[in-house]
Amino acid sequence: MTDMRPAGSLRANRRYGLNFERATFERVVEIALEPRDAPQLYCTCNLNHLRLLQTDAEFRDAYRKAGVITVDSRPIQLLARLQCADSLPLVTGSDLFSALIPRLRPSVDRPFFVTSSMEAGHILASQLMDQGFAPEAIGHVSPPFGFQDDEPYSDHLIEQITALGTTHLFMGVGAPKSERWIARYFAKLPAAHIFCVGAALDFTSGLKNRAPSWLRRFNLEWLHRMLGEPRRLAPRYLGDALFLARIIGGGRLVQVSPMPQDIGHNVG
Repeated sequence: MTDMRPAGSLRANRRYGLNFERATFERVVEIALEPRDAPQLYCTCNLNHLRLLQTDAEFRDAYRKAGVITVDSRPIQLLARLQCADSLPLVTGSDLFSALIPRLRPSVDRPFFVTSSMEAGHILASQLMDQGFAPEAIGHVSPPFGFQDDEPYSDHLIEQITALGTTHLFMGVGAPKSERWIARYFAKLPAAHIFCVGAALDFTSGLKNRAPSWLRRFNLEWLHRMLGEPRRLAPRYLGDALFLARIIGGGRLVQVSPMPQDIGHNVG
């Protein structure tokens, strides 16, 4: 299958070290429903991801394996506009997951969920069965703590994913754990669309409440999440804020994605 998506911006690639996807949200959803002959990883990059990429080699390895990297952060989107004169579409992991789930097809698709709790997996499976999926066409597990470092368990998990004939693999155990696991075992995974979407599985299953749409419009989803989990998220968001100041100040970032060929682009 020939990929006709537009190439990522050279300016944004040079400034932030990533070849961000330029396809619209709806087009990314369509891409995620196309048949695959090899695994394709989708990374939705928020400010915390961009910060982790500066120091975490395994996390960078996952991003280097990604076929689609989207902007999952209004600050990154705004910075690209101000620093690079580039308009990048916003495609968040939560929005992508919630748009994709109702469009999965019982006669075609075989989704597999790696969830933070068994309850989330059961609820998501039930939702898909309401869409007409047979129970045996859905896979889900809630792995034990430390599974990413347990090679026998990981090999068994890959066997389960492969045996289902998985077309869509959704990792919901958080970053960077999900991405690190995918990076380690990418070569063993089937020809599936692979998403590391964290809390999106809990939002869609109803186990966590996502921020209201008006808060998301004003880029305040982080505040809603921090108030819900202050001990875990307050230090993270403080670190992200300091990192944002570094970017605004012109700090140099690690080059993660390979530079696209400068063909037909006027780069300033």
